[in-house]
Amino acid sequence: MNKYLVTLSLKGQLIKTAVFADSSTHARLICEYQFGLGCLNGAPTQLSSEGHDYPLLDELTPASTHTIKPRSPKPPRAATIKPVKPQSPEQMRVTQLKADVDRQKDALKRERENQKRQKEAEHRWRDLGGI
Repeated sequence: MNKYLVTLSLKGQLIKTAVFADSSTHARLICEYQFGLGCLNGAPTQLSSEGHDYPLLDELTPASTHTIKPRSPKPPRAATIKPVKPQSPEQMRVTQLKADVDRQKDALKRERENQKRQKEAEHRWRDLGGI
């Protein structure tokens, strides 16, 4: 473990303190974990001698006094299947007839498109010098 000097910005004031960490990145992460992202004012620098009397990080209080209490996650909401009331035979017949009409309209549309494509193909064949 090495001793690093970090300058923190807490409540608008710059505070120099010492942190024991394995690397400068580790020191930065320790400070940001305890005081929040963006609390560092500059990069941590390693102290070579023990002559500096900076307060240790443990002696400082966090910027916010309130703590975040973890909440238990809400259970996932089960997808409810709404029951469908069965249709009477009369309603079923009307629904079937409507579906038949839609299918017939689609078939008519497809047939018209096919005939149109055939006519266009015949015109192109004649234009190219066919029969």
